Amino acid sequence: MVGIIVRVGFLQTTEAGSLRSAGTDQWTRSIELPGQRGTVFDRHGNELAMSVPAVTVSINPKLIDNGPATVQMLDDLLGLPDDKVNELLADIERKDRGFVFVKRQADAAVGDQISAMRLAGVNVDRESRREMPGGETGRSVIGTTNIDGVGISGLELQYDGMLAGTGGEMRREVAPNGRSIPGSETVTQQPVSGNDLVLTLDRSIQYSTEQVLLEKVSEIGARGATAIVVDTDTGEVYSMASVRQNDESGAYEVTSGNYAAVDAYEPGSVAKVITISSALSDGLVTPETSYLVPWRKQYYDDLLTDSHQHPDEWMSVAQILTESSNIGTIMVQQEMGRARHRDYMAAFGLGEKTALDFPGESTGILKKAKDLWGSERVTVAYGQGVASTSLQLVAAINTIANDGVYVAPKLVKSTVGPDGEITDTPPSASHRVVSEQAALQTTEMMRNVVCNGTATRAKVEGISIAGKTGTAYKAADNGTYFDENGDRIYYASFVGFFPADDPQVTVLVSVDEPPASTTDRFGGTAAAPVFAELVPTLIHELGIAPNPGAPTCDAG
Repeated sequence: MVGIIVRVGFLQTTEAGSLRSAGTDQWTRSIELPGQRGTVFDRHGNELAMSVPAVTVSINPKLIDNGPATVQMLDDLLGLPDDKVNELLADIERKDRGFVFVKRQADAAVGDQISAMRLAGVNVDRESRREMPGGETGRSVIGTTNIDGVGISGLELQYDGMLAGTGGEMRREVAPNGRSIPGSETVTQQPVSGNDLVLTLDRSIQYSTEQVLLEKVSEIGARGATAIVVDTDTGEVYSMASVRQNDESGAYEVTSGNYAAVDAYEPGSVAKVITISSALSDGLVTPETSYLVPWRKQYYDDLLTDSHQHPDEWMSVAQILTESSNIGTIMVQQEMGRARHRDYMAAFGLGEKTALDFPGESTGILKKAKDLWGSERVTVAYGQGVASTSLQLVAAINTIANDGVYVAPKLVKSTVGPDGEITDTPPSASHRVVSEQAALQTTEMMRNVVCNGTATRAKVEGISIAGKTGTAYKAADNGTYFDENGDRIYYASFVGFFPADDPQVTVLVSVDEPPASTTDRFGGTAAAPVFAELVPTLIHELGIAPNPGAPTCDAG
């Protein structure tokens, strides 16, 4: 009796807590309450990516008596695949598992219907599902989450720690047959929502950019294309689009990867803007400085040529850029020397990631001057032997539009905390690259490129545009610029800004592998028309009012 009394005393005192906990565990269940993932907005507050209520439906095969009837009801409501139905029936028959997923991220309303049936061994747990209200709009930049709501690509990955909420906990009572007891739920720890992101993207501009690209690559039969629209002064990205042909279906679609930031290619003649503006800034040349330019010339072991044959002729620096002369550009570069030229290319942002530091972003290729060999020492002057991403290149040329000051591209405008507090991100970092005079002189030459040079298809009536085309050879996997059929592989680009007299927006369009056998392989024919088609949309959406007194191609 003494022993029994002592044991009862221990059970009521020392061991009471553990026994109560064990008893509670027999008739209660703990459920994790996920924190709501933050919403991604465009600059005007339109939702680009958001989490909506969903449910996870699961079963405990050991608690289900009538397996076929239970599975049939779940199939009717959830529309399960045949192989999943067979798998569930087999699990219920074996009864060797206590938990089996039926469906993840099912519709919340359907989950409520299943809960109301109070089916033995069937559990319905709340979760969320990530959706993009605008369809594919912005998909390349925003990225994706996995089924558990964790960012796995794009901004969803880069800002996962900020977007993800903090989970909470709820306890509920269950009956002996495993069914939840309605009304017994108790939240023991409230979940905390993640921060919202407000991007610099404009959903309307992003959509228009994607649609124009899809239309163009489908029309000419290119592999894909990218386009970026940035604010000249702030570096804020209004749109960044990537489209590509699906290898399996052959259809063109907005890509899940942001090729504008992760793919690097030779910029071609667009790089001539960097070479010539740099020489102007150093006072080595003026727009009127002239050179006797042949159509081809030997440099080291290679015979380099212009795009077309012409007699030896005196060409001014302005003509060299307007007519996109390779040999003339080399002559300008040689005034600076390789080392100085390389320093300028780095100052324009080539050879390193941009401030976005986008997941998977490429640094491109910019060799040190001492590492350049043979004709590569001079071909970098016109964009061969150097590689950049579309993102690097648009920021580089935007430097000219911004009076010679480089401004880093920017994608996140602000964050919004769970309490609604808005925190603006700091302004983009900037630094001067070339003098204001050199930028203005280069702008005027680029305006002439659109009016009278290689970019006439970028003209838009009534507005002054400055731009430059680029037609580059793309390196193949075999280490050459030719595919397995012996055809060259092209990468065609155009970058422009407007109004040229007061630049407000800079646009880069790049077309990947336009057909080599057609005239659509050039920057002026493949990329410049896309720019021209985008300009009216940008004028409307951004409220850009052209200066009626500014010179246009029609006015001279």
